[in-house]
Amino acid sequence: MFGLVLRKGITEIQNGNASQLRFEELYRNSYTLVLHKHGDLLYEGVKETIRQKLESVSNEVASVANAQLVEMAVEQWEHHKLIMTMIRDILMYMDKLIVKLRNIRQFILAR
Repeated sequence: MFGLVLRKGITEIQNGNASQLRFEELYRNSYTLVLHKHGDLLYEGVKETIRQKLESVSNEVASVANAQLVEMAVEQWEHHKLIMTMIRDILMYMDKLIVKLRNIRQFILAR
């Protein structure tokens, strides 16, 4: 596991509870993992946490009536962009070092 504090923090961000988090602590945790050569573990843990949330959201969107489908999809996309911006901010060091060195997919959103 990539870190209980980080997994819990990212899950809280995804659930809309970001105001109760200390982003400096989350950034410091991700920085420390990268610094101690656990960047791959961090990347894979974040990727899996995001995948699980997206799976849940896709099931939620798929369950709405056709009349609300587009509205729900747009609403979820806007929420996803917001939370990914917050997650990206705590993973800046990982993106800067691990992602670029290993040429793997960055956590970037189209604007």
